[in-house]
Amino acid sequence: MSRASIAADWVGRVIDGRFALLEWLGGSGSRGLFRTELPQPITKKATIKLIAAEGSEADAYLAGWAKAANLSHPHLLRVFRSGRFQIGSTELVYVVTECADEVLAQIIPVRGLTPEETRQMLDPVIEALGYLHEKGFVHGHVKPSNILVVDDVLKLSGDSVAAGGGVRVISQAPSIYDAPEAARGATAPSADVWALGVTLVEALTQRLPEWERGTHQEPVVPVTVPRPFGEIARECLRRDPERRPTLREIKARLEPSRPIEFPGRKVEKAVVEAPAAIPVIAEDLVEGPQTYEAAPAKRRVVPLVVGLLVVVVALAVWMVRRPATQGAAISGTGQSAGQSEAGSAVRAAVVTKPGLSAKGAVTQRVLPEVASYAQKTIHGTIAVAVGVSVDANGDVTNAELKSTGKSRYFARVAMEAARGWKFKAAFKDGQPVSSVWMLRFKFRPSGTETSSVEETP
Repeated sequence: MSRASIAADWVGRVIDGRFALLEWLGGSGSRGLFRTELPQPITKKATIKLIAAEGSEADAYLAGWAKAANLSHPHLLRVFRSGRFQIGSTELVYVVTECADEVLAQIIPVRGLTPEETRQMLDPVIEALGYLHEKGFVHGHVKPSNILVVDDVLKLSGDSVAAGGGVRVISQAPSIYDAPEAARGATAPSADVWALGVTLVEALTQRLPEWERGTHQEPVVPVTVPRPFGEIARECLRRDPERRPTLREIKARLEPSRPIEFPGRKVEKAVVEAPAAIPVIAEDLVEGPQTYEAAPAKRRVVPLVVGLLVVVVALAVWMVRRPATQGAAISGTGQSAGQSEAGSAVRAAVVTKPGLSAKGAVTQRVLPEVASYAQKTIHGTIAVAVGVSVDANGDVTNAELKSTGKSRYFARVAMEAARGWKFKAAFKDGQPVSSVWMLRFKFRPSGTETSSVEETP
């Protein structure tokens, strides 16, 4: 029975009558990874892995995924469902898991992690491995491609776990992530410790340790790896599994000198809100990109209050100095120009004048929530464009990505921010109408810039 070559042209197919292949994420030969969605009643993005397998091999995959589905840990990727499916004469097995926003393997080719980032990566990985080992499982595939970020939380893949103490069938040539004893198919927690040591070196140096599997030498850890990571990596990469440290011993070596910010913590959202008493704020009159820095909110309150006071004073002076007859004619009420309702009445009369049209304006910008670890991965500029539809009330009714900037994570946080923007409605023939805006987000190491253009009407 031949095996199908799973590739990007499979997008559009539906697996097992419920999981549509929406986007090709990677793979080769008899394996493929796609983005999909969990079916109703819970619509949620997910990832589906397809493997062409048959007989005992297929049974082994399904048995492992069934056990993984019963595992639950905040730093372990969730397994939702698995099963069999046949296309033509090819038998497939599949597993559906949480969908990652970023993968460590995508970051390392761009730059190595800093010591602080490495510590932030190690803590949740060690916790997830500790949980697996306590439950009698081993991960078996600890490496950068299996260290992921889901909704700002770092997680270890959960679909490859196996029972500890057993024998695993090796279908491919072992890599440096596989401990020396892996050639015999042995599965033990000490093999995960070896892989963690390899990953540690790679994350910091962007290079794998030098090692010849056929020799009795141990891998060479570069002397440039800072302490305590260099010492930890050398201990993890002992050929003799009995000499490798336990996870508890590794964690003891990672005593922090100061508090660590974990990826799961949310960055406070910086929102510029439009004051209720004034329909247009000074920010709406400034053209071009607006830069938001990660500064305390109190710093922004003082200039905003001062700006509002200036606008209020100027409006009051103008209302007092204008002729009273003009004020009565425009407002149609004969009220004094000094009354509080005058400002809103003037604007209402002008705006609703038949035949008059006016552009809309931004009244509230929402800064994307960027986790600290993700901010440190930016080199240069990541540009994301989002098109939004705005109703006559100034609310966003739909948001659509126009440019992703080659990063699903930054595209996602930009989309979430765009949905929170508020607008002053555009007017046509004196009536508020819906509009379409293009919002652009530029993510840089120093902060995030936003700019907006009204495309219609």
